[in-house]
Amino acid sequence: MQIRPAQWSSHVQQPLRPLYVVAGDEPLLVQEALDALRRAARTQAFTEREVLDAGKDFDWSQLLQAAASLSLFASRRAIEVHLPGGAPGDAGSKTLQSLARSPPPDTLIVLVCGALEWRARQSAWFSAIEQAGASLYFAAVTPEQLPQWIESRLQAAGIRASADAVRLLAERTEGNLLAAAQDVQKLRLLFPDGAVDEAGVRAAVADSARFEAFDLIEKVLAGDGAGAARSLARLREEGVELPALLGAWSFTLRQWAAAAAQFAQTKNATAALEAAGVWRARQAPFLKALPRARAGQVYGWLARCARMDFDAKSGSAESAWEELLTCVMAASGAAVA
Repeated sequence: MQIRPAQWSSHVQQPLRPLYVVAGDEPLLVQEALDALRRAARTQAFTEREVLDAGKDFDWSQLLQAAASLSLFASRRAIEVHLPGGAPGDAGSKTLQSLARSPPPDTLIVLVCGALEWRARQSAWFSAIEQAGASLYFAAVTPEQLPQWIESRLQAAGIRASADAVRLLAERTEGNLLAAAQDVQKLRLLFPDGAVDEAGVRAAVADSARFEAFDLIEKVLAGDGAGAARSLARLREEGVELPALLGAWSFTLRQWAAAAAQFAQTKNATAALEAAGVWRARQAPFLKALPRARAGQVYGWLARCARMDFDAKSGSAESAWEELLTCVMAASGAAVA
């Protein structure tokens, strides 16, 4: 069976199934789900726990041996198999399907994975675990979903937060659920009466959002001018070297310009991006950017990068940062090109 995240807390209060796969894009949520499962397992007399790390060279017969061996100390055992690589491979798939066909008695087997592609979640081993046991998968919390997620955490912690406070906390912890969860606990300690407004969040919570060069570029391509400006400011605060940032930005502009030139001739955005060498996994934001600028405009931004690089290396870093902000805003569509 497939279990939705909202059903997990009630599910683990019932008799546990023999096999589980717990996976997802959000490590914090996966860890919290595992903690709840372990507590439930101890309550249900699974008092012995064994952990196997199924790395690249893992011998899957170890799992079969662990499942078949008798414990000297407990009548019921839990075996966790941590799979850092995502998919178990052919040998692992066969082993998991065998265990699913005949689960060992008084044994709980939990497969722990990170992010899995859709195809992996349709594979034979994943389906076999779902049929004999259950699966729980956490999709990534999107920026649009983050405020609601934070508000739910605040309510669970007994905190009444204003809409502006929730918005600010989401903005400052974007892309980092662990930081958001920690900040919720911090607010619970700092505001024992349970009421928090925007000013309280601003004073108590540090900016924990992850702003890497890749995040900046994604926001520019997507047309998020405000987010791009905030990302750029945070990168500068964190001490990112301007030449390194310009290198990533110039590479993106070269791909954008090549795709824009091709798109002007064919009007086929996907084919233009393929011709420009843009990986399919990165094409979504480029599809938003292509109609926004002609090839000549993009080449103009690329030429300005060369001037910025010269300024940064010749002692005029302040003007180079200002020029990059202007370029970023123009490329995102938030300012006149």
